[in-house]
Amino acid sequence: MKMNSPISPPARGYFLSRLGNIPSSNMGMRLLAVAFDWLLISLLLTLVLLLTFGQTWLLYQVSYADSALYLVVVAVPLAYFGGFWGLLGATPGKLLLSPWLE
Repeated sequence: MKMNSPISPPARGYFLSRLGNIPSSNMGMRLLAVAFDWLLISLLLTLVLLLTFGQTWLLYQVSYADSALYLVVVAVPLAYFGGFWGLLGATPGKLLLSPWLE
């Protein structure tokens, strides 16, 4: 006897029907918000790399085998997105453009 559980997969075609309901009028504003967020992340990442490793390391002695570099490159975007979504519920790009996204 087969029972329906709350974990059962959705009906076939459920996700494809949901794709048609995405409003395309706000897509340009959403892309602008994402571009603003990535600009902030790249500036923040550059600042953290300069403070962590120093200017001479960044300009002359770049070693991609350094695990601290990977830690910084992964931790900064995670802290950015996690911090803003956790505290404010949206990233600064979306908060900046929120009047036009509604």
